[in-house]
Amino acid sequence: MPRHYFTFDEHVRDAVRRHVQRAIAGLNPRSFRQEPAYTSALAGRLVGIAYNGRDGRVEFESTVVADRGANSAEREFGADMAFTAKIAKGRKVIEKAILVQAKLGKIEDLSPTDLAKLKGQIKDMLAVTRAAKVMEIPEVDGRRVPRLISGEGIVDDRNYHSYELGNYIVDRILTTLDGDTRPRFVDAVRDSNLTQLRVVAEQYD
Repeated sequence: MPRHYFTFDEHVRDAVRRHVQRAIAGLNPRSFRQEPAYTSALAGRLVGIAYNGRDGRVEFESTVVADRGANSAEREFGADMAFTAKIAKGRKVIEKAILVQAKLGKIEDLSPTDLAKLKGQIKDMLAVTRAAKVMEIPEVDGRRVPRLISGEGIVDDRNYHSYELGNYIVDRILTTLDGDTRPRFVDAVRDSNLTQLRVVAEQYD
């Protein structure tokens, strides 16, 4: 997976954090009690331009993965959401995407059965990309705090780091340390049925 590195001044990083925080703050947990409803709403609110100015441009897209039916895309690939970033600075433009499986509450609080199911979903995501993440969504003082975790860390039972979503995007996505930059992968995860991801998966090494 190709790696590129950007550095952005703090005002760009702050703009991206504010974009993410506005998306989260606009969702009342009482209005989106179930995980699929909350995940879909958050995905929609993250879409947009987080920064566009003299120092570059940062734009986000989200895809809610189809989850209906025995042969649904979520069942096959393990993800319920894909997150895409288009990052430009000067003449350099990078598009990258991650696959995400979301869980309300903390991962450490999952039952053994639910943790085993999550690990299976992560393995399905890792079969098509190294950019496989889990979003735990604990509730703190009446508000939800989405956090991103490495899928590989959970599968391997390692001590993993949990990033608040805004900090994860600033520290790992903006710098392009994380994310799959293969053009066919990025294009494939824009379709909620992930139809073309099957083709990408056949060529994945």
